Amino acid sequence: IIGFVVVLINYWLSVDQIREDSYAAQSKEMKTVFTEALEAKNSVGITNAINIAKNSTVTNGLVSGDREGTLKSLKSLSKEYKEHTKFGNIKIHVHDRDVHSFIRVWKPEKFGDDLSSFRKTILEVKKTKKPLVAIEVGVGGLEVRGISPIISDGEYIGSVEFMQGLNSIATDLEKNFQTDLIIGLDNRFLEHADELQSAPKIGKNFTLAIKEDVVNKTFLNELNEEIGRAHV
Repeated sequence: IIGFVVVLINYWLSVDQIREDSYAAQSKEMKTVFTEALEAKNSVGITNAINIAKNSTVTNGLVSGDREGTLKSLKSLSKEYKEHTKFGNIKIHVHDRDVHSFIRVWKPEKFGDDLSSFRKTILEVKKTKKPLVAIEVGVGGLEVRGISPIISDGEYIGSVEFMQGLNSIATDLEKNFQTDLIIGLDNRFLEHADELQSAPKIGKNFTLAIKEDVVNKTFLNELNEEIGRAHV
């Protein structure tokens, strides 16, 4: 009987260890997949920002203040992305030398607003005159932003931003790895994310930062239940 009990204890310990090892391995794999997907977006973002910054129409438009001509060119470029690449929901934003919005291609009627109070990445590009890529909060929420300075005759005249959402990472993980992903925004930054004001909450401190239609609702509910039990 003692021997049987010892065998049972060893069995359950082994099962628990196998389970823990399996979870740890799966977690490591998912982190790797997520990191690689994010790095791919980073590469796309900064590469396209650099290319657009060298577009003569964009440069000349900033110098002359020709919003109409610049908008026409960038709308055509956005259409090409939508029709011929998987980056159908990208946004292009041009800023002037004073860190004011010059053109939002997806919302051309809104321009001239001062971005300097909360867009640290644009300020950094203006300071260093070098491109960068980062995830930053904006009106649309969390987005991967590739930003490049626009230089004319050796002088900084503004910058351009190639913006991508994070929804495709969630859909790719679900499609290729049957893994659900939820990305949340800390509510401390919600004041700058107008389009997330009515988004579902995650516990008391976070708001869903990707589209509801790419999220497993059951998983989101279970997560909120666990957070509620933990009083987070």
